[in-house]
Amino acid sequence: MPSSATPPPIPDAAFQYWSLEPSKFVLDNGLRVMVVERARSLVVELRFVCEGGFAADPSGLIGLAGFAMAMFSDGALRAGNASLAVAQESIGAALRGRVTADGAVVEISTLAANLDDALTMCVQVLSNPEFTAEDFEAVQMNRLALIAHERLSPFDLSLRVLPPMIHGVDRPYARPLCGSGTEQGVTAVTADNLRGYYAEHLAPERGTLVVTGPHRVAELITMLEDTFGRWRTSPAVEHLPPAPPPPSVAATDPSVRIVDRPHAAQSALVAAVPTVARNSSAFEALMVANAVLAGTFTSRLNMSLRESKGWTYGVRSSVLDARYQGLWLIDCSVRHDRTAEAMTEISREIENLARDRPCSPDELGHAIDSLVARAPAMYETCAQIADSLADVVIYRLPTGYHRELSARLRRLNPGRITKACREILAATALRWMIVGDAAKLIGQLSAGGFGEIKIIPERELP
Repeated sequence: MPSSATPPPIPDAAFQYWSLEPSKFVLDNGLRVMVVERARSLVVELRFVCEGGFAADPSGLIGLAGFAMAMFSDGALRAGNASLAVAQESIGAALRGRVTADGAVVEISTLAANLDDALTMCVQVLSNPEFTAEDFEAVQMNRLALIAHERLSPFDLSLRVLPPMIHGVDRPYARPLCGSGTEQGVTAVTADNLRGYYAEHLAPERGTLVVTGPHRVAELITMLEDTFGRWRTSPAVEHLPPAPPPPSVAATDPSVRIVDRPHAAQSALVAAVPTVARNSSAFEALMVANAVLAGTFTSRLNMSLRESKGWTYGVRSSVLDARYQGLWLIDCSVRHDRTAEAMTEISREIENLARDRPCSPDELGHAIDSLVARAPAMYETCAQIADSLADVVIYRLPTGYHRELSARLRRLNPGRITKACREILAATALRWMIVGDAAKLIGQLSAGGFGEIKIIPERELP
């Protein structure tokens, strides 16, 4: 093909492996079930999704939900007469737990041939999550070690420092966004706290089971009724109503927190701005804005700070989902003597998307092509499809959302991107966390108009 020829357009993802609406039914005990059949798969993926995300942790037990789910991942629970770790290995299955701000997920992966045994094991653990004092203490120590490890990574640390700056101290979304909690909260968790969490949230009538694999729906209904259908919760358990949505963030001035690491050769920057609910009609526009800003290699900030100025090896941006209000994060590491200038450039480019230099048709087309081209790799396995449907439950999206995402993106125009950015920036201002040598940064930042500047010593990290 001659070099001057126009390349063919990137086709939209053809979800041949997920072309139908998931089958949905409810077991007699109230458990909601969503099924996607993949006839040739050798594995089955299950996701038990419930409320009980870390945003609902009691104020003195921040980290409870993450602790409770880690008991699954660490194999610390009992499955009948055996430990969960031994039971999993005996049938070639794996159980894991994960937590988001708005929900908790118990993940089960198993060979299709062993599904009956895996379902039996899973119900044993979910309906009666028992553990020894030794296993409780081991997981607690692992959680505290995880918190210490997160403080070493600037990006992970930003997920601990920035939320209270954005949402305000003691608000639900102000907890560390990694879900690990705080040292004080994890240390305060007791075995009875875990039992209370399980009794409250691991209940069939309060959960949704997502299944992806080769079994036909009629066959699966029989298998689930014989296993999950026998699960009943005690009538003595009083379930609390879901927590109300957290209040909206009020418009405030920008601010900076410096994590002081003397003699650091670079400054690690993370900027954050609150966005929209995951099921907002503006979310797809935000996805495109993110790609244009720093979500691809040829994005504005990467071409400016890396390719043109040479201040960094790269800039990236990401959108963190949440049921009521997400976060837009931009992070990079720059030469310490260019910290304030890099922050100014990042602020300017975010403002440009909303005002002086909005998204162009070419940028829009490139961003959408990039997002659409990634889609097949994001939903090609049973595990990925199950995770996507778990997100549908947590974020209250239409069940066909991911299959329709390409079409939603194709309907966008530059004006929609500009409008979304204006609405986001009108609500609040940028918050910054910098990990670097404070003595070399204060002079630069003081004249930069970045708002209130505070230094956080290492010993006071959250």
